[in-house]
Amino acid sequence: MKKGAKQMLRTLLALIRKESLQIFRDQSAVMIAFVLPLLLLFIFGYGVNLDNATINLGLVVKNSDAQSSSLISSFSNSTFFNVTIGRSTEEFKAPLSEGKLQGIAVIDEDFARALAGGKKTTLQLITDGSEPNSAIFVSAYSEGAFNTWLTHFQRDMGYVNLGPTIDIEPRYWYNQDLSSRNYLIPGSISIVMTLIGVNLTALVISREWERGTMEAMMATAVSMRQIILGKLVSYFILAMLSMVLSWAIAVYWYHVPFRGSMTALLIVSSVFVLSALGQGLLISTISKNQFLSAQLAIITGFLPSFMLSGFVFETASVPAALRAFSYLIPARYFVSCLQTLFLTGDVWSLFAESMLAMAAIGFVFFAVTTKMTVKRVA
Repeated sequence: MKKGAKQMLRTLLALIRKESLQIFRDQSAVMIAFVLPLLLLFIFGYGVNLDNATINLGLVVKNSDAQSSSLISSFSNSTFFNVTIGRSTEEFKAPLSEGKLQGIAVIDEDFARALAGGKKTTLQLITDGSEPNSAIFVSAYSEGAFNTWLTHFQRDMGYVNLGPTIDIEPRYWYNQDLSSRNYLIPGSISIVMTLIGVNLTALVISREWERGTMEAMMATAVSMRQIILGKLVSYFILAMLSMVLSWAIAVYWYHVPFRGSMTALLIVSSVFVLSALGQGLLISTISKNQFLSAQLAIITGFLPSFMLSGFVFETASVPAALRAFSYLIPARYFVSCLQTLFLTGDVWSLFAESMLAMAAIGFVFFAVTTKMTVKRVA
């Protein structure tokens, strides 16, 4: 190795050592890397849930006959419903508007007579449209309970012209338990790592700008690239430790299945973390103020990642302009990779495409940061 290269390496190692010592002395960096993921993952894990285990249903029964009683039992015995029985729809209008009920099912007074005459039978469903997700659950579960009861009733009555019987056996490949937590937790790790990666460099380095230590370093013979690389290595290691902690919480606390390999997880996470750190560096270069850096980190990092990454809301459902903008958000690619790693396994064709996009975004962040910093100090 040439003398110049050795000197550059010694300088870089000295910078990395300096940044590492500063991290251990700086409680805010440790809080961001290790306490913040614990807090956010507990909030996301328990506070964000798209499953609806029990539905409060008002069941209107206008006549007390054998058929209606049998249908009532079908609803009451279902694990999906908490049934309250009444005699008119008016009884349940107020509870429905107050959110105490998610739906009302009405058994018509001609229900038994229609069955006896072989006529078409119906079940009226009234749901709260202000909660579309709950309304879908009410409709699907009620339809399933009614159709199951009707099939058993027809067989008990000895009807033979029921048409062909089809036995459906659903098989779910990637989320057998149909638990929203299994795909929300991996997605939330992406959001957590976005916030951590951006904040680690944005806040900490902004503080150095405020204190004047960045100018002091740049007055030395150290180049801007060495300064950036020295900071990047230290915070990269810290962010990756935070990533491993988040993975451990997902697997061992929330029991989310992990079907991929640690090698793939670390490789994909490394590319994403670099892009997040690059965004934080750019923010700290633009603002040079801790308060403003924190605001920019939320506005440009957390919020776009939360809303447009596919973590909760499908990107296909957003307007075309926002959907196009989402391709510039690294978390969009990281969410897909993490959900694939946890629920499917190693799909390198997907990972390669996503890593290329994240690396390109990160390269732009670092290039702009280096150029802007040199111009401002020169």
